[in-house]
Amino acid sequence: MTTRPIQAINQNNWPEVLRIQAEVYSEIEPESLEVLQSKWQQSPSCCFVYHAETELAEQSRPEEQNVLGYLLAHAWHSETPPKLYQILPEESHGATLFLHDLAISKHAAGRGVGSNMVTHLLDSAASSGFEKALLVSVQDSVSFWQKHGFVELTNQQANESYGEDARVMMRSI
Repeated sequence: MTTRPIQAINQNNWPEVLRIQAEVYSEIEPESLEVLQSKWQQSPSCCFVYHAETELAEQSRPEEQNVLGYLLAHAWHSETPPKLYQILPEESHGATLFLHDLAISKHAAGRGVGSNMVTHLLDSAASSGFEKALLVSVQDSVSFWQKHGFVELTNQQANESYGEDARVMMRSI
């Protein structure tokens, strides 16, 4: 039986999501499980994990690490991004998709995992009726997001919780 590499997050994925978050974020403090799960609980159809495929599993990846990346996105009501470290307010639903977090394990870096997850999200968002996607680029990731059609909003500053070099970016869906 073949498993699709991109699957909706389920309750069992959270230990690996937290592991990857701790592994990849060096410039900002990782968020708590409660905060991450608030994104998932609001928009579960917009939150995914990328499972190891056979070819990746054979390349010096510890056996206990089945999830190679995750993506958390949720409906949002504003062009001002939500602050980090805070649970989403209930009244935050809107026509904008906020891409909260994309993190790829160092074991899968450079293999297209992140791009595949973004493409999957944008395809899902289009069929779900979202009009635009918004994100905050951190840790020098602007060029990655530009490759996916995002442009920097020069009139919009990210909240200081995202770090010094954070950039607000948007694209139409």
